[in-house]
Amino acid sequence: MALNHTQSIVKNHEGVYNMTPQTGTTLKHLFEARFDYREGQEPSTSAEGKVGEYIGSGDGTVTGTINGTIKWDLYEAIDDGVCLTNFAGTIETEDGAIIHYDARGHGKVINLDKPNQWVMVYGVKFSTEDQRYDWLNATLGVWEGEFDMETYKHHYQVYAHVNSE
Repeated sequence: MALNHTQSIVKNHEGVYNMTPQTGTTLKHLFEARFDYREGQEPSTSAEGKVGEYIGSGDGTVTGTINGTIKWDLYEAIDDGVCLTNFAGTIETEDGAIIHYDARGHGKVINLDKPNQWVMVYGVKFSTEDQRYDWLNATLGVWEGEFDMETYKHHYQVYAHVNSE
């Protein structure tokens, strides 16, 4: 659903973004993710069903509602100057849960004066067998941020789509 001129994006005191006030759809911040590329690291996911070709893997941290370490594999394809990307992997929470994720989206250089700075936007789904986090199994999310091609550093914010009604 597209926003019209009478709708706005509002962040309340709990960090919830109200995207379409008339339907009660909101985005709630789940975590901040920081990734590093690890040369030679073997993929932890299968390429089957992924977008594009396997590019590389790495690890990092997530902090927020979910805290822990993250392992990732990246698959990519270039289509008309836009990078079609697929992150897949696992989050191991500080309390020992394993959460699988599959994030699919697009990346693009917005400022041609900074060709190494990519803006990245994804839809993400989660799955886990851990009952403490099983609410994620019914959650779709938004994953957005930046990738620096010069340093191979990734920085993302991840939000859960929730119904506020």
